[in-house]
Amino acid sequence: MADLDTALADNRKAVEEFITAARALDAQKWTTPRAPGAWTPAQIAEHLAITYEYGRKMVKGTAGGGAPFFLRPLIRRMIVDNTLKAGRFTRKGKTVKVFEPTAAPGPQTQVLGRLNVAVSGLESDLRARAPLDRERLFSPFFGNVKSADYISLQAIHARHHRGQLPSA
Repeated sequence: MADLDTALADNRKAVEEFITAARALDAQKWTTPRAPGAWTPAQIAEHLAITYEYGRKMVKGTAGGGAPFFLRPLIRRMIVDNTLKAGRFTRKGKTVKVFEPTAAPGPQTQVLGRLNVAVSGLESDLRARAPLDRERLFSPFFGNVKSADYISLQAIHARHHRGQLPSA
């Protein structure tokens, strides 16, 4: 798997691609679901911001929720390992409640700004840790996971949602 600096750079690139595509959308596309019952681009962007904010809580050791401890290795294998191996999500799933966006996230500049702050914060929080502490994170959903693997998963996640945005 990737080292942390490589994973962070790839993640930043994935998020920038998402933000660039999202900024190109007009106000109508920003608030229009891509299909009946699907999220709007605004909700997708807020969902991404929420996941990066949660990642910051993981780094700080304050992330709540999660899965029972005995399920975490299975979830880690099914989601983290399989996704990293494939380089994409291999199954369709419903997001966990804690990562769901609000009904009306707000204007484009506000939501994309929130996403950018969350990503930058996660990057700096990880880099501020002692060298040995940078290697692994505790996820309430996956258990102990390599930081580089978690960040690589986030990059795949950002690219997955970039693919859900309509063209400008």
